[in-house]
Amino acid sequence: MLELFTLFKTIESFTKIENFNNDLENPLTTIPTSWIIMALLISFGTAYIAYNCNENEKPATRALSTIIAFFFSGFYLIYYFIVHVLFDRNCSSKGINNIIKNITKK
Repeated sequence: MLELFTLFKTIESFTKIENFNNDLENPLTTIPTSWIIMALLISFGTAYIAYNCNENEKPATRALSTIIAFFFSGFYLIYYFIVHVLFDRNCSSKGINNIIKNITKK
């Protein structure tokens, strides 16, 4: 989602809207709504993955990771691919609470 907003801000900063003639269209109005819909679908899908992968966490940690996954969906999908697909780590095998408890016991 933030990637889409960054794209919009970049387009806005590189164009001089006040210099457009009436004949030319404003480039910000030509951005397809399908981009926005796709960005929302990807963000909601990523949030769903994060929510399901953190089922053993406390509710606050689970909500925080879901929100982060929604707003930074591109980064979270890369993280998910590396950790859960390439290294074949199950989503709900260990929560962050269990990892911290094991580290502090040593």
